[in-house]
Amino acid sequence: MNNKAQVGIGQFVMIFVGVIVAISLFLASAQIIGLSTTSIALGGVNSNNTLLAADIPAVASSVDLVGQDLLDTPVVVNASGGQTVAAGNYTISEIVSATTGVKTISFQLDDPQFSSANQTASGSLGLNITYTYGPDGYINSGAGRSLALLIVILSALAIAVFVMSESLRNGLKDMFK
Repeated sequence: MNNKAQVGIGQFVMIFVGVIVAISLFLASAQIIGLSTTSIALGGVNSNNTLLAADIPAVASSVDLVGQDLLDTPVVVNASGGQTVAAGNYTISEIVSATTGVKTISFQLDDPQFSSANQTASGSLGLNITYTYGPDGYINSGAGRSLALLIVILSALAIAVFVMSESLRNGLKDMFK
């Protein structure tokens, strides 16, 4: 009977199970960290980010937009004519949403010229809004994003060290000679 081979196979199974568990945890954390560190550009003529004429809020009221953190200066364009709307006619900012209770990006209309009634009367399609945002859970700090990515790198390194140390300690390499 080959007892050395039986011990080697048992150690191999233990390493295999350990690696499967470690990789499943690694992938789950890497996906969350990926979402938390990636900004998203939204907008443009061909995007699905148009406030239709009926959805434009009344003056001094607001509507929630997609995203948690506003990362650049937004541009608002009249959807039917393509003219850029002057920044004094609207306010886009980060607020705590009255409907959801979480931080979000908000569009507030400041000029009645662009109200829902005027947009519909003029035959306008609405307003296209272009901006870059951080999704829900976005890490604001650049240092925080770097540290989060470092977690993924060190986790991958830990998996490799685990496999190497277990295989060397238990003589698994001798089994394949």
